[in-house]
Order: sequence, then structure tokens, then C-alpha cells
Amino acid sequence: MFKNVLVPLHLAYVKNHKKLFTGALKVLEQDEGRLSLLYVNENRQGSVYPVLDEEGEKHQNEDAFQRLKEIAQEHQLPRGKISFNIRNGSVHREILEEAHRVGADAIVMMATKPGLGSYFISSTAERVIRHAACSVFVIRLTDY
Repeated sequence: MFKNVLVPLHLAYVKNHKKLFTGALKVLEQDEGRLSLLYVNENRQGSVYPVLDEEGEKHQNEDAFQRLKEIAQEHQLPRGKISFNIRNGSVHREILEEAHRVGADAIVMMATKPGLGSYFISSTAERVIRHAACSVFVIRLTDY
């Protein structure tokens, strides 16, 4: 069992959150374990011109933070054992940096079924698995 589990969330795949949290809670140490929920805002990633200005991005991050809290409540995650964070940038890089920052000993994340494109461009899950300093558990999406 793991004491500090990072759970990156994609807010659009709500149908898969139950499956993701079931997996995360299975590997979490029941007594002393902590979950760190993470959302990565890709607004400025790969764009010369940001999609949102700084004020718009701030509001988007505030909305995402509130949504993380609502998701935790909806899935009845243990209140005193959860932290929430929003990061901006490349998803796989931010997941790896957040795992290091919080001292995660495991990452539990969703991934799509690989397709032809993943043979040429790595998916986020593949990049995280390849570079993570901790265990990574991948939960397959059922709705993509």
C-alpha cells in the first residue's frame, strides 16, 4: 500500500472518475494514506498566443479548483486525506513535477486505448510511466 498517491484528473471524463478513484483507493494505505488531486490547465501550452488572458486563466483555474472539490465530495473521498492543486503547462511534465513536489510514492491516472497516433507521439500516460520516479497505475478509460 502507498501513503501518498497523486491522482491527475481530466475534468471532461466524468464517467471515468468512479473507476479512477476505485483504483486509487485500492492502492492507498487506509490509515495514513493521502490523496493529492491534480488538474493541469493546458491553456498556454503549445500556443504562441494564449487562449485566455491572465484574468481569464485565473478564473478558469478557480473554477477547476472548485470542480475538484465537488468531485471529491461526489465520490465521498476521505475529507481529511485530500489535497487539491492546479498547475499550468504540459500535462505530463506537470504531473511529474507535482509527484516530486508532494513526494508521491504512486500515481494513479487514466489513459485512453492506444491507437495509431501513439506509435509516433507518446501519450501522457506513456510519458509519465517512462519518467516517473514512483509507481504508476494506469486505469483504462471506458468512455473516450
